[in-house]
Amino acid sequence: MASGSSEAKVAAIVGGTGSIWSGTVLDIGCRTREVERTFAEGAPVRYLGVDLADSGDVVADLGERLPFVDNSVDVVVALDVLEHTDGIHGAFAELCRVARRNIVISLPNEFDVKQRWLTARGRHTGKWGLPTDAPRDRHRWRFTLAEAQEFCGHSASINGWRVDSEYALIGPARNRAIGRALVDRWPGLFVPTYVALLSSEKPAISA
Repeated sequence: MASGSSEAKVAAIVGGTGSIWSGTVLDIGCRTREVERTFAEGAPVRYLGVDLADSGDVVADLGERLPFVDNSVDVVVALDVLEHTDGIHGAFAELCRVARRNIVISLPNEFDVKQRWLTARGRHTGKWGLPTDAPRDRHRWRFTLAEAQEFCGHSASINGWRVDSEYALIGPARNRAIGRALVDRWPGLFVPTYVALLSSEKPAISA
């Protein structure tokens, strides 16, 4: 699955996860609401954005208990969000608690070729480092593609969910420069983003 800009990345994720997009969609860490803009006018979706900032319909912290009852939303989206939480395991469980049907998660591979090259040059992205002033938000976790995959599979299972499908998300420029064969052979080196689609194994709630 290819992506370019942030908008294109979100559109690739939403478009690549099939026909799950109906009912209430809860976008955790909605930022500038790219997920909302992927839905066509008249789509059978009630969108709710959640963020630490005022861009959300609901201002809340995934690191704390979300202000939603159990199994209350159809689809929960958390794109490049979990790595920002102090308690990533509890945050994952919170997604599972409020979702009823599906969860879509993306996580960064912090050991892809770009990150390794920066490290070799004694540099890093702005998501790391030691700022002189305390930042409001930053990455708290650094993990490989394989660790992201293992974490999602295990965490889904213990919370009553399953991973239905997994995607390797890469940009078109990288795809052209490297080629799909090399990406498929060494995904841990060339895939920057892991995407998982989860489905619930909890008993259905009757209306």
